[in-house]
Amino acid sequence: ERYLGAESGNNLFICQRDSGANTEDDRMRMSEVGQIHIGEMGNVFRHGSLVMEHLGDNTVPHTGSILLGTTLGSIRLITRLPQDLFDTLTELQRRLAKKIKSVGRIEHSYYRRFISDKKSEPSHGFIDGDLIE
Repeated sequence: ERYLGAESGNNLFICQRDSGANTEDDRMRMSEVGQIHIGEMGNVFRHGSLVMEHLGDNTVPHTGSILLGTTLGSIRLITRLPQDLFDTLTELQRRLAKKIKSVGRIEHSYYRRFISDKKSEPSHGFIDGDLIE
């Protein structure tokens, strides 16, 4: 089971519960599997999509589409990708971040870094659609 959350530091995170663990304590413990800074606070999650999918369309395989609305009016899509596609897009993201100079010359890895009162860690488990796009 995976759980998606947003917090006041403009970050998103995904936690996973291991329901097959041996002890009750381990089954109740959540492990973090993804985190990213999105630059604005998410305040509403809804299952859904912005486009209609038709059977037979040549689309990217994904599961569990969730729309995220932010306090600044952005709408973002969060979905689960097959591991091989995720790995390919992660590599593309890494290469693009090296080549493309952002406005203000802020490194992509620094901007997307998960920063809260308790920790500061690199983002992982997410593809940055703003960069890939």
